[in-house]
Amino acid sequence: MKISCQRQDFLEGVRVVQNALTSTTLPILSHILISATGEKVNLAATNLETTIQSSFPCEVPQEGEICLPGNKLFQILRELPPSGVSLMTEGTKATIKCEKSVFDLLGLEAAEFPEIPKLEEGKEFTLPRERLKEMIQKTIFAASVDETRQNLNGVYLEIEKKEIKMVATDGRRLAFVVASQPSLEVAPIQIIIPLRGIQQLLRVMEKGEEVRVGAGRSQIFFKMEEIVLISQLIEAKFPNYREVIPKEHKIAITADRNGLFAASKRVSLLTEEKSRLVKFKLKGDVLSISAVSPETGYAYEELGVKRDGEEDIQIGFNSTYLLDALKVISSAEVQLQLTDSVSPGVIRPAEGEDYIYVIMPIRIEEE
Repeated sequence: MKISCQRQDFLEGVRVVQNALTSTTLPILSHILISATGEKVNLAATNLETTIQSSFPCEVPQEGEICLPGNKLFQILRELPPSGVSLMTEGTKATIKCEKSVFDLLGLEAAEFPEIPKLEEGKEFTLPRERLKEMIQKTIFAASVDETRQNLNGVYLEIEKKEIKMVATDGRRLAFVVASQPSLEVAPIQIIIPLRGIQQLLRVMEKGEEVRVGAGRSQIFFKMEEIVLISQLIEAKFPNYREVIPKEHKIAITADRNGLFAASKRVSLLTEEKSRLVKFKLKGDVLSISAVSPETGYAYEELGVKRDGEEDIQIGFNSTYLLDALKVISSAEVQLQLTDSVSPGVIRPAEGEDYIYVIMPIRIEEE
């Protein structure tokens, strides 16, 4: 194989597929498959759960393919000057040249690379890239990392009646986002996308206005210009999230999002490391936020709020879970809907029904 291309094109292609590399007892899974045909180079990397492909234009005097160690190839390309790069292979050795730099890099036979999954024929639709990215960012952090709870180790994607819904939960909190897509013409979909696949998707979806999505029986693909990500699906039943979302509340606290986020973040500096407990106390139109730790001290802050409901209330939350939600809500004001000190609370934009975050409270002693 012989190719000549711009160093930046090669580097960017490797950077994208590198997200699927893994260090296991299988050496081939730390390698990138490089295939040169026609006037472009195709790159692929896989961890057997997720496969990422990328391509870029290139002069190809001689077609061929080879597997090269991904991290080492990336390091070499990153340090080369911004100039033209040539790559020539002889057996499992690749020679990389750029100006006066020469590297001989040892690789593996292309035949050793796992078979790249074929794109299943299934339910396909197109989404604006920014909308898909926003939906993922508003849910992904709530997914469970406990591998014994396989059905919670991902983001649930549900499509029905021209609405796209994403849900994630770890049993202590739940994030739900919905987007209306009037042009959507696809049969109903109910699947769980693994957390690692979604995380890798976020890292590579940087270009193009739209993403082509296709859901098959056992896998899903996301296609963006010169990039394709294919992920296996989790074959398990996602919990009935509708039963988790409270349908009624007694108290609604409306606050400036930036103010509530900043105050909660400051107070959380003195929470106990294990519980991360911050205490909310609503009295009149003042919300006090406090935290205490025997090892570090005490923090207290007050915030003026608007309220619906006559009752005052005191409730505790894990500050990490609280801040995760406030961080991704973009509206100027947020609303915290509560029933009592032991029932789940709901955080959502003050206006709009597109995002709901359910958070379980931490029991606290009444003052």
